[in-house]
Amino acid sequence: MRLLDILIGMLVLFPSLADAVWFEIPGLHSLELSDLGLPLLVVALVAAAVRRRSRLLWSAAGVLGALFLSVLLSSHWALENQGFDLFTSATWKLTHGTGAVAVVALVAAAVWRWSGEPWEASFFFRRGVKLARAWLDAVERAPARTLWSAAAIVGALFLWVSLLRHRAFESHGYDLGIFTNAMWNLTHGDGYVSSVKGGINLFSDHQSPLFWVLAPLFWLLPRPETLLAAQAFGLAAGGPALFYLGRAHFGRSHWASAALPWLYWPYLPLRNANAFDFHPEVFMLPLFLWAFAAFASERRWVKALGVLALIGALGAKESAAIVAVGLGIAWALTSANSWRSRWPGVALAAAGVALFFFDVKLVPRIFGGGYAYLGLYERFGGGVSDVMLAPFTQPAYFLSQLIDRERLNFLFWTLAPLGFLPLFAWRAALAALPPYLMLFLSEGDQRVRIVFHYGIEPGAALFWALPLGLAAFAQRFGWKHAAAWMLFWAVAASGASGLIHPSAYARRLAADVLPCLNQEVPTAASDALVPHLATRAWISYPEHLEQRPGGEPVGCVVTDLSVGTNWPLGRTGVARVLEGLPERGYHEAWRCRTFSVYELGTSGCLRCSPKCY
Repeated sequence: MRLLDILIGMLVLFPSLADAVWFEIPGLHSLELSDLGLPLLVVALVAAAVRRRSRLLWSAAGVLGALFLSVLLSSHWALENQGFDLFTSATWKLTHGTGAVAVVALVAAAVWRWSGEPWEASFFFRRGVKLARAWLDAVERAPARTLWSAAAIVGALFLWVSLLRHRAFESHGYDLGIFTNAMWNLTHGDGYVSSVKGGINLFSDHQSPLFWVLAPLFWLLPRPETLLAAQAFGLAAGGPALFYLGRAHFGRSHWASAALPWLYWPYLPLRNANAFDFHPEVFMLPLFLWAFAAFASERRWVKALGVLALIGALGAKESAAIVAVGLGIAWALTSANSWRSRWPGVALAAAGVALFFFDVKLVPRIFGGGYAYLGLYERFGGGVSDVMLAPFTQPAYFLSQLIDRERLNFLFWTLAPLGFLPLFAWRAALAALPPYLMLFLSEGDQRVRIVFHYGIEPGAALFWALPLGLAAFAQRFGWKHAAAWMLFWAVAASGASGLIHPSAYARRLAADVLPCLNQEVPTAASDALVPHLATRAWISYPEHLEQRPGGEPVGCVVTDLSVGTNWPLGRTGVARVLEGLPERGYHEAWRCRTFSVYELGTSGCLRCSPKCY
């Protein structure tokens, strides 16, 4: 088991811990601290082989050493042998992330099968079992206190990740800037409008009345970080809900209920949603889980709270209605064979259909327009009915739009972290079909990219189906195999940490430059600066220099060509806008390297004189 411990330590734990440390080795290009797992593994194997005089360890060290040298040569001398490149690419994937966990699992099975050593001989196995028992004991003694303490710690970690990204200027005008500015205007009496979206009322864009619940908190702390904190802790709060939902299926004493939150908290689409800006629809995931956990209670007042949570989930975004349709259908299909147990599911599905048509048909008309996002489905005809009838009117084309590399990748990374367990209860898994179709049938690949937040909608259905799928899996393969299966996929498909550390330039920009910009002046700014400057009545992109609806010009144009991608114009497009500013009456008020402030007349863009490093 010594070989197993070395592999776990160097290929699984070390890269995860090293990922939290920002460190690069000069002269070795992209080789970072987390990439040293393989060479350190070779060193550890050699040291263990010398100490134990083990031929197996010597052989493992030699093979891995050769693999590491091949990867290093291919990466830094750019050998043009295609077969060799494919070999080294495969080697890299087998020693990093999901591939490394698969290798460790295979080695663990081989060591146990041929060495005859018990699992208790492994250091990590003993510590893992001890930690699991401590968690189960704590949950059994005081479930609420244990679960909410863990959720608070996880929420703090989520917030740390999102704050680091924000302070590294990796947040965007779309979407953190949109919602920060909308909440600023809402809490300062300017209406539910976002200047980043051209000054429109956001109800004409997305139906997220739940977002208004955050208004008192934002009024107290009017900063974009307030929204990031609400998102982080709100998402983490779904872990306890899944525990109570699992307990309704497995009983009060079964270990599976306490294990389910540890499939929820590391779930990659959830962590990506937390890291990628702010979106009110993320709250539908914990709220749907809390609603169904409450519905499983025998107490009427708890069920009433469940209805309140359900209303909140449906108010997160119009897409929540689609999720509700799937959940309602699956709820009815998985209930006992009686109308009394099935009617709530049927009612939920019907309510979801009605709410969806209300959100996309009636609400936009109230604000003088149509539902803009139907354009994503224009190739099927453009209307909701055209999309619904497409499987019958355009069956071949309809099916061709469901399968491609990006969609299969999205499907894998939303299912794999859950061990594909929801699929073992196919009636329950049908809950995820409507949200998957909503995303897969949209034009382009943006909504099926796992790095964004779009995994939340199918995730809400998958987590509801998870206890049912786990029960079906355990009935077929046994609970011991279910535990091992859950552990493997939870670790293997956890993905990267998502940590981005702010550079020294980013820290100085945030600490010394941005605070000098006048918050009272309407401003246009490049994408990465927008969320940092959104706590004002008007903030827009550099190509939009007039306020709406009046048409008055913005007083300041603030850009930094070296920060972010400068979406949507790009660096060259923003540079062209800056070149044309003098013709429109703007003059350069301050510049430091690639950061510039242009001022219209005497608008007073600067409240102080920033430092330039």
